[in-house]
Amino acid sequence: MASTPRATQAEPAIRLSTVSKTMSQDGRSLHVLDNIELFAANGEFVSIIGPSGCGKSTILNIIAGLDEPSAGTVYLNGDAAAGRLGAVGYMHQKDLLMPWRTALDNAILGLEIRGVSRRDARTKAMDLADRFGLRGFENAYPYALSGGMRQRTAFLRTVLAGQSVFLLDEPFSALDALTRTQLQDWLLGLWEQLRKTVVLVTHDVDEAIFLSDRIYVMTPRPGRMKLVERVPLPRPRTRAMVTEAEFVRLKKKLMAALL
Repeated sequence: MASTPRATQAEPAIRLSTVSKTMSQDGRSLHVLDNIELFAANGEFVSIIGPSGCGKSTILNIIAGLDEPSAGTVYLNGDAAAGRLGAVGYMHQKDLLMPWRTALDNAILGLEIRGVSRRDARTKAMDLADRFGLRGFENAYPYALSGGMRQRTAFLRTVLAGQSVFLLDEPFSALDALTRTQLQDWLLGLWEQLRKTVVLVTHDVDEAIFLSDRIYVMTPRPGRMKLVERVPLPRPRTRAMVTEAEFVRLKKKLMAALL
């Protein structure tokens, strides 16, 4: 097993220390995660790849406070955070938009739940409509939006919540190849502007390389960290990089680790 790089400056935004998870399934104990070590520095884009069922989404659920580890500790900004629920933004594979609310009203849902007035919440959302490619579609209902627009609406909802850490669980996997590529480029541009900490779970090795600063590769269940690789490609990233020798070399290494 490869050693995990250690943050050398300020406390990382996220750190998992010897995290394990065992669940009960049909009366049996299911060992899902084993001794996970992971960190994401402030403003860093980190991806997790691995075979289906290895526990990638479980890691995000634990970071988000939706689940608790059976062993180990989760740190947010250096603090062992037992009450993590609501402390990070979490975007799932499905956009989870409410069909009876417009794009704008879906985007402000989190703000409204936190007690922000509808008027102020809508103003905040409108200020970001251009950046999220939603100008002119603010009053459209989800059924009238393309898959890409639905995902951008869901991400706007996540950003408006105001957290400094975003967890993304395969947010583009249900989209066609062209839309997926467009949204990867859009997300990268947005991240370069906002510089939030991002942890992305994906099955797409190219996506992980193109977006990330570092990539974690997991083993089959029980999930362990098999490899941690820093992405040496300079920023800002361009699509031309996907055919360059360094990109191809790293992809081969990651693919070999997944086998």
